[in-house]
Formats: sequence, C-alpha cells, structure tokens
Amino acid sequence: MRIKAYMEDVAAFDPDAINVMSQAFEAACAALQIAPTQTHARTVIAARVIDLARNGVIDAKALRDRVLREARASDGED
Repeated sequence: MRIKAYMEDVAAFDPDAINVMSQAFEAACAALQIAPTQTHARTVIAARVIDLARNGVIDAKALRDRVLREARASDGED
C-alpha cells in the first residue's frame, strides 16, 4: 500500500516526494516484518515517515534508516 493512503494532505508533497516516502515506508515495514494486515503498526510507521518528510527529510534511505533506528531504540526501552 502506498503511503498516500495514510496522508491527510497529499497536496503538501510533490509526486516525487510521495514516491520517495512510499519507498521508505515499504522498506521500513519490510525490515521490521510488519505485514500488510498489521494496520496499526503500518499507520505508526507511515505517520513517522510523513512527519520526517514534513521536517525536510526527503531521501528514501535516510527516512527508512531513521524509522528503523527509532523503532529499534523503542524496542530496547523497558
């Protein structure tokens, strides 16, 4: 599923940015082994990718890596 399904304001990003965000979203979900049926987890990942992009991170690898770092850091918290 493309990230557009999770976006409230698609017009806030140009098509290239949306494509990059979709790549990062799918790559992060795959790396974290989040299945398409895990809608809550996918929504959380999408929201973080969108937030990072709003703050100027528009690079698929950078977005994916940042989301993965944050997810792994939160897994390590007790």
